[in-house]
Amino acid sequence: MSLAYDRVEPPLAALSALTEAKRVLIMGHENPDGDSLGSSMALARALSQLGKDVTVGYQGRLYHHLLFLLEDAPAPVALTRPEDLVNYPLLVLVDCPHPNRVWPGFEDLSLLPPWLIIDHHPTQPPQVGPLAVFHHPGASSTGELAFQVIEKLGVIWERNLAEALLAAIMSDTGFFSQSNVTAESFRQASVLVAAGARCDFVVNRIKRNWTGPRVKLLRLALATLEVTLSGHLASMLLSQAMLEEAGATLDDMEGFVEYPRSMAGTEVAALFRVDGHGHTRVSLRSSLNFSVREIAEYFGGGGHHQAAAYTDLTREPAEARERFMARAKRFLSPR
Repeated sequence: MSLAYDRVEPPLAALSALTEAKRVLIMGHENPDGDSLGSSMALARALSQLGKDVTVGYQGRLYHHLLFLLEDAPAPVALTRPEDLVNYPLLVLVDCPHPNRVWPGFEDLSLLPPWLIIDHHPTQPPQVGPLAVFHHPGASSTGELAFQVIEKLGVIWERNLAEALLAAIMSDTGFFSQSNVTAESFRQASVLVAAGARCDFVVNRIKRNWTGPRVKLLRLALATLEVTLSGHLASMLLSQAMLEEAGATLDDMEGFVEYPRSMAGTEVAALFRVDGHGHTRVSLRSSLNFSVREIAEYFGGGGHHQAAAYTDLTREPAEARERFMARAKRFLSPR
């Protein structure tokens, strides 16, 4: 059953700030995913129509399969420190409830220029600091909230803008296959398609772009598949040695958590993979019956009930899996 979605209008303070600002910086969370980068690029294109000087910034890395979102647009700028923001009169955090999701460990909000939040994660954003917060955990994606902001700005639904938002919504709904899909999701998608957004183009660019090394990497990953907790939990590993054997890159690992998730009877899926910084990134997915948000928060991460993640400081994914399994029974119980 779809989650109820009582639509909430964007705060007037947020719309005023966006309308009045002449120069705007837009940033998503570290290593922006489809929802984060799609929402950022759509908002950037909309504000550019209004004559704003807009920069899309990022921290971490940009995934290869999402680079189509940047076509015919200024290249995003890597901003590795909050101190780099001093020259921007307005910062918009997209798909990100707090600046520490952009720069891990960052807490000194006084370093930021005036800033806004547009986000749908369950984590409550700070109420002191931002000029305005547009936060709605009932929305399937931040893309839906960005759609509402852009709708209020009254710009033209150009194809690139519409496809960026469609990619955002598709990414966070599993291409309209998950329980977070609502009637509002489909209403917005219909507007975007009417504006020229091509569903087949977005799906092909995000999902159907496999390389030979990616296929080899999947074969190696499937050999590490383990099923535990009476068949309810399935997990896989992706180590540095496997990347090197397959001749693959970090981009080639994207989305592999969906393979253990797709097994009949699996309620929770976990992928333990190297992150390129000497640590292990843990991606978690679950059915409606289980929540993975709590265990991700226990390990210092976060997310949603059905999709969450965290970083384990070990270099070896197998060690991270052992630590996770030691706590799995405590947290992963039916709701």
